[in-house]
Amino acid sequence: MDYDALRLFLHLSRTLRFSRTSRECHVSLSALSRTVQRLEREAGWPLLERDRRTVRLTAEGARFAEHARDTLERWDRLGRELAGRRDRLSGTIAIFASVTACQSFLPELLSAFRQRHPEIHIRLETGYAADALERLAEGRVDVSVAAIPARMPQALVARVLLHTPLVFAAPRAACEVERLCHRRPLPWPELPVVLPASGQARDSADRWLRRRRIAPAVYGEVPGSEAILALVSLGCGVGIVPRLVLDESPLAAKVRILDADDGGEALGEFRVGVCTRRRKLASPLVRALWESMTRPAPHAL
Repeated sequence: MDYDALRLFLHLSRTLRFSRTSRECHVSLSALSRTVQRLEREAGWPLLERDRRTVRLTAEGARFAEHARDTLERWDRLGRELAGRRDRLSGTIAIFASVTACQSFLPELLSAFRQRHPEIHIRLETGYAADALERLAEGRVDVSVAAIPARMPQALVARVLLHTPLVFAAPRAACEVERLCHRRPLPWPELPVVLPASGQARDSADRWLRRRRIAPAVYGEVPGSEAILALVSLGCGVGIVPRLVLDESPLAAKVRILDADDGGEALGEFRVGVCTRRRKLASPLVRALWESMTRPAPHAL
């Protein structure tokens, strides 16, 4: 088994960029292309779909990437056992988290793990929080920091670490939206709203609006709470975001929490935690990380 070829393909399956994998893995583009072609011949199926602009995994390529990931994990585990280092874990673990999680509580969560297992390399990926469970289900990462839904997919397991309420965010700067936010009752037909495009925050927002029989003037539907706050700070509308995101945002001084409840039902809350695939807990690296994850200290929030 050519483990180097598997590592190259696995890296390429994450980046979907030949140039980036070539640069970061220190191989030439021609050598990388030959490696992929050889793996495709050995597999008997095309593993990638390529045109001038994009690279995509085929269905067979996605299954091959999972095979490569499992094979390398078993090889690394065997190497540790043969070296007689069962008590010292080493290898790489991939974690997905939003920018807000990386800037707030995640460093403290990982601190004890890093001190106990300094030879484990952490590959940290960031993106939209709504994509966390999808990245995990696709096998692109080992662990995701995510909003925990009421019902988890059966193949996944989660541990809730903290709760944060959903809030309406309004601009502080003098503008038409800011002026509308001071009227009572709030003029929802006139007040533009920036909604989450999908995910738990969008579901909570839809329920709140539906129960109030409010049909807001939707300014836009945006993936990512950070992007919602950017539009709010510009005076484009009011947004719906987790309180933790607002508190940790560099735009916190340009937005404020809007009291839109009027004594009724709150928007709801985010349950934030860590998730992994159940079968991943058989990995010593994932198990070690999982067992180290505890509720963050209050000052981390």
